[in-house]
Order: sequence, then C-alpha cells, then structure tokens
Amino acid sequence: MGDEVRIALHAVAHPLARTLLERGILQFHHFSVPESDLARVRKEHASALEQFPEAVAALNDAPSVSIHVTDEQTDLSSLEPTGVPVVHLTPQNVQMDGTPLQLHIHDLLTTDISTQVGAMFHQWWGVATRGEAPDLGLDGAYWCSCDDAAEGLLRLIKGGFPASGSINVCGRRYWSMEATWAEFEMLVSRTIAGREGRFNLSHLRADEGPVVEVEDLASSQERPPRPSLDTLHESLANVSNEGWNPRTPFRQSLMLLVAELARDYEQS
Repeated sequence: MGDEVRIALHAVAHPLARTLLERGILQFHHFSVPESDLARVRKEHASALEQFPEAVAALNDAPSVSIHVTDEQTDLSSLEPTGVPVVHLTPQNVQMDGTPLQLHIHDLLTTDISTQVGAMFHQWWGVATRGEAPDLGLDGAYWCSCDDAAEGLLRLIKGGFPASGSINVCGRRYWSMEATWAEFEMLVSRTIAGREGRFNLSHLRADEGPVVEVEDLASSQERPPRPSLDTLHESLANVSNEGWNPRTPFRQSLMLLVAELARDYEQS
C-alpha cells in the first residue's frame, strides 16, 4: 500500500481501537469511524487532532478507503461489493469462512470490562485495594500489550497482508497468574501510596522488575500451548524486515493498565 493509508475503523468499540487511533494518527494515517462514534473519538484524541485535524472523519464523509478494520459487530456483507481489503478482529475461539483476514488477538492487556481479561483486572483492583488476594484458579497467559498489537497491525496495514486466512497475535512469553498478580498488586500498592502520600520503605525500594525465569522447554509443567505466531512473524518480516518482536515490557504494560483503573475509580 502507499504512504497514505485510509483506514475505515468499524471496530471502534474494540479494546484495541483506542491505541490503534493513538498510534495511527501520529503516523499520518487517516481514519473514518461511524458517525455515532465520531464526537467521542475526536474528544478522546483531541490532543493528537490539534496537530492532525483531518485525521478522523465520519465513515459517510470519508473518501475512498484503503482498508476496513471490522469486528463481530460489523455487517461484513455490506463490505463485500467494495473489493477493499478487510481485517477482521475475531474472538480467539471463533473461526469464520470467507475472504476477510481474521486477526485473533489473544491475552490482550486491557481494562475493557466487557472482556474476560478486563473484568478480571477490575475485580483484582477491588481485591488489591482492600488488601486481599484473589482466587488465582485461572491459567496464565501470553500477555500482549495494546501498544505492541496496534503497532503490529499498523505495520501489516501499511505494508500488505494476506487477503484471507487467520493470524494469531499474542505475547511470546508465558506469565503465570501468580506472577501477574504479584506485579499487579505491587503496582496498585504503590499507586495508592502515592495518591495518599503514605509511602514506606517497601514502596520506595528499587527492584529488578518481574522475575523472569529460564524456561525449560522439556518440562512437563502444564500450561496452555501458545498460539502459533509463525504467520504473524513471517507476514511482518515480509513487509518490514522485522518479524513479531513485542517491545513493551510487561511491567510497563501493567503500569498503564493500573493507571487507567486508578483514574476510572477515582472519577466514579
């Protein structure tokens, strides 16, 4: 595709949409969104739109688009006659027939309470602020930050991608729920201490970040298998000479997530 990419973002309610807009606007992409969401999107991205005021328009007013980004709420039949490529953000356990490229995003770190992951972190916030511990009966995850997922999708959109089939997106490393909770609880504790001005030595002590252990690939330890990342890695390598290499540290992703939760609950 050329340098100017016009993205019809039908999936504006998807957890990835906000980050896709944040990064895409600053990369000179143009977005069109449903008329009903236009005012909200412009308000959320007002700072970026001061520099790029033409970056977001209504779907009905947009010129010809380069690609449609859709989700399960989109009526795909209305897009079939256009011949414009479609990337469909599909729930990880859903398989579709037809031509859209299906992007299965697994274990996305989000506070969107409509998702299982987002609902879990909202519940964890309440537990952590009460000084309690949650039930960690769930499997761990191959956590993926919104920043990494959005950047990967933008690289595919700009460089080209398969017209159909499916691509998995997730982190490369497995994190147990115990390790995830330990990081989350520590960050919530520091956030609350900062807000209330009640720091102690445990809050101020520098550490070396989350514990990253050497993985024994021959171990019989039970964990969910990681979705295959081969197609994603190869597709990105073909368009940008760099495959799937998530760059956002796990702690940084959780810090942003905790900051969102703190803001939401402070305003409620």
